[in-house]
Amino acid sequence: KINAPAAWNITTGSNDVVVAILDTGTDYNHPDLAANIYNNPTECTPDGIDTDGNGYVDDCHGINVAYGTSDPMDDNNHGTHVAGTIGAVGNNGIGVVGVNWNVKILTCKFFDASGSATTEAAIECLDYVKAMKDSGVNIVATSNSWGGGDNSQALYDAIDAQRQSGILFITAAGNGNIFGVGQNNDTTPFYPCTYFLPNIICVATTTNTDAKAGFSNFGKRTVHVGAPGNNILSTLPGNSYGTASGTSMAT
Repeated sequence: KINAPAAWNITTGSNDVVVAILDTGTDYNHPDLAANIYNNPTECTPDGIDTDGNGYVDDCHGINVAYGTSDPMDDNNHGTHVAGTIGAVGNNGIGVVGVNWNVKILTCKFFDASGSATTEAAIECLDYVKAMKDSGVNIVATSNSWGGGDNSQALYDAIDAQRQSGILFITAAGNGNIFGVGQNNDTTPFYPCTYFLPNIICVATTTNTDAKAGFSNFGKRTVHVGAPGNNILSTLPGNSYGTASGTSMAT
């Protein structure tokens, strides 16, 4: 439905391109992800030293803001599922394939095992990603499959700082109200989707018939594109796979 095979005849991605995932973490040992995981060249020898001087010790694959460590391993499933859609290794004879066969995935875990997180933690992740980009890491975008109704000027400012460093902010439109019915983000704000910043791309969910999924939020002024997000097969922690639905998967 996204003409991926035709696109893959042109390009299958690049290992010089980094996408940062702000989520529940990534199972960076998953055999269908490992080859596409970002390795910080100065921090992958665990020596207890902040070699690159960015304030985080041994941040080989990213950081874990939820627990205050430098190990962004997924203990929830959500982030690993997102990672597989972005960049599960292509043409390797196992599992699934991401939109990008070749890419580097950098992870900032700010959701805990139960799926709880704070705005402050999201901002710390964005600041970390910006610092990595400013130090020379070719981060083109962040994946942000989260949101809610709270408007935060500090979060807005952190996303705007991403813009100033040339980083796209891809985010979910949201999965409807408490009854699972999609809402209009133009009139019922869902942040960060609803912030008016030129680097934000807010994504709704489409079905296998290219219709909007019933649970997906929408908005003529606030939601920019739709992408498949219904019964998406992707990677899960522990060398496994599974399906999930949501604007997270579309993002």
